[in-house]
Amino acid sequence: MQLSSILPLMDQRLICSTSRELRQKYLSALQWTCAAVVMLLAVASLLPSGVLAQEKKLSVYTPQSNYSVSLVEQNGAEYVGLVDLLEPMGRVEARPDGKKWTLRFTPAGTSNVIEAQFEQGKKKAKLRGANYELPGNFSLINSRGYVPESSLLNLLPRLLDLTVQLHQPGQRLFIGGTGMRYSAELKKNPSRLVLTFPAAVAPAIATEPGKLRMNFAKDAVVSAGVDNVNYGDALIASTQFTEANGAAEMVVNANAPVIANFSDGGKTITIAAAAQQQAAAPQPQQPTHETPLPAPRMTPAPQQTRPPARFLVVIDAAHGGDDKGATLSATLAEKDVALAFARRLLHEFENKGIPASMLRTTDTTMTFDQRAQGVNMAHAAVYISVHASSVSHGVRLYTEMMPPSNAVIDRHAFLPWQTAQAPYLDLSSQVAGSVAAECNTRQIAVRAMTSALRPMNSIAAPAVAVELAPTGSKVEEVNNAKYQQNVAAAVAAGVAAIRAKLEAPRP
Repeated sequence: MQLSSILPLMDQRLICSTSRELRQKYLSALQWTCAAVVMLLAVASLLPSGVLAQEKKLSVYTPQSNYSVSLVEQNGAEYVGLVDLLEPMGRVEARPDGKKWTLRFTPAGTSNVIEAQFEQGKKKAKLRGANYELPGNFSLINSRGYVPESSLLNLLPRLLDLTVQLHQPGQRLFIGGTGMRYSAELKKNPSRLVLTFPAAVAPAIATEPGKLRMNFAKDAVVSAGVDNVNYGDALIASTQFTEANGAAEMVVNANAPVIANFSDGGKTITIAAAAQQQAAAPQPQQPTHETPLPAPRMTPAPQQTRPPARFLVVIDAAHGGDDKGATLSATLAEKDVALAFARRLLHEFENKGIPASMLRTTDTTMTFDQRAQGVNMAHAAVYISVHASSVSHGVRLYTEMMPPSNAVIDRHAFLPWQTAQAPYLDLSSQVAGSVAAECNTRQIAVRAMTSALRPMNSIAAPAVAVELAPTGSKVEEVNNAKYQQNVAAAVAAGVAAIRAKLEAPRP
């Protein structure tokens, strides 16, 4: 690659007017830059088709939970991995055989096994023994099966026996009637916009001059029927509802600063003037004497534009991507067992009404520091790391092995990265003890111990690692759906039992 092809607009006069020594340094640095560009282009050309598009996500909403899966670009279309898509909804077994790929899916709570066969580069497939044609060719990527995103609208109802809505432009998939339509009512005296939802929502809210934005990334909120509404009110001018990048967003255009207030357990959001909120607060009585008043103190702005802080459990499926973890058997890797169990754990917390999220929802690589940063930035109330092993039996619970600290827990204080867990060791032990008690109640073999297990040392929250091992002599038992469900229920119940203590204010 020639220099002129990269910088056709380079000012040659600058080079000519510079000393020979400086000119040589300039050209040398430029050549290194060109070499780096060439190398990057060469590496990109060697990557498999679709790798550069894996950051695109499809948000999936089911009756049990919501999650996201990666979208891969193939032949100019978006493709989705069937295992990643179906695993949170049941048991999945996939078997590649040359160009053929067989899928066996058992929906959660049933014993019905649904089988489908696909073939690399072919549209024709078999589903439940009947012929089926995809809108695009089936694709095998690293022995994992991918189908066109557009096929989900017809393919999934045959697999799940549930209704499916695909909002492809917004990258959102609704299964089993999970889409939530909201109602909006403008009320007067004083002016306020009342939004009502069939279930609790927790959007991320941001304000800017003349606008209030609500982003529903985790909530299955769909259009109420009319996306753009003009109110013509002195305060609330209009609203716009859009779907994009796996989330829904509502923008409220206002003629004065507004705030969002939550009520009815998060099912109602009221958009009102910020001045009304301030006027509602009791005003201090003014002194009657004429002594000089002290200088006013600056206080933080009210935070009504955000939902109240939530008790959040962050679940970390260990390993992933290039890091397979332990090889449990010829066909079973720790990373896959950890991800499957993490999803069941997420469902159990949500069934108990405890907000929870997963650090990784697909087969992706994450460093220890990335995991710790994600947990600490989310201000997690509890961190649960999930592992699997073929050694020993039952469940092992780990807390971090390090000297405890007498430091007062303060989320605003600076903590050394390598020992951020130290102030939380006592709470971590209490969480582990509560989970162990629930395991014993369910007759699950359990042991509690300490270990130097990254990234727990850098977690500024109560942290516990849960390691699954087989219940008997067969290593495949570690991936048994009933066993994982039983352990997940015990972990969620253990955290729920100690939630009040974890939420208690610290001195």
